[in-house]
Amino acid sequence: LARVTHFTVAEVKQWYRLFLTDCPDGQLSEGQFVSFYCNHFEHGNAEIKAILARRIFHTFDRDASGCVDFREFLCGMSAMLRGTPMERLKWAFCIFDLNSDGTVSKKELINVLTVETNIDEFLLAQERRERDHHIHEVTEKIFERLDSDQDGFLILREFIEGLRRDPSLLQVVQ
Repeated sequence: LARVTHFTVAEVKQWYRLFLTDCPDGQLSEGQFVSFYCNHFEHGNAEIKAILARRIFHTFDRDASGCVDFREFLCGMSAMLRGTPMERLKWAFCIFDLNSDGTVSKKELINVLTVETNIDEFLLAQERRERDHHIHEVTEKIFERLDSDQDGFLILREFIEGLRRDPSLLQVVQ
């Protein structure tokens, strides 16, 4: 696994020991992952953290089995923590592709950006309205710049090529 991740052999072994401590059967369920994520990230709204954790879990569960084995877990952590710019863009695309159909719609982009900005549970109603308006504006801007065929959907190629052309949008999607 050290050859296919950005971890050393020693780090892979350390991750494996930790993984087996929490998952002695070698399988990490969505519930276990959500619990771990919510317990280790203290800041923010618990419901929103759970939504984000489920989304991350589904990007790790490459075979859509409903469980993450050690290989899937380590490859996901590698992309998330130490991935190359290309790996991180592919991973970000998967986060936005909520229905895993290989495209990102405006609705999917808005949903993910809204969840990510809702992590702060102390926003006032006016601040939420302003944030929602801003998210819609940003989504329109992203699609205007990245949706090269103007079909209302982003495919991975458009997403990556567009972000490479316009790095100012990177901070929005990462």
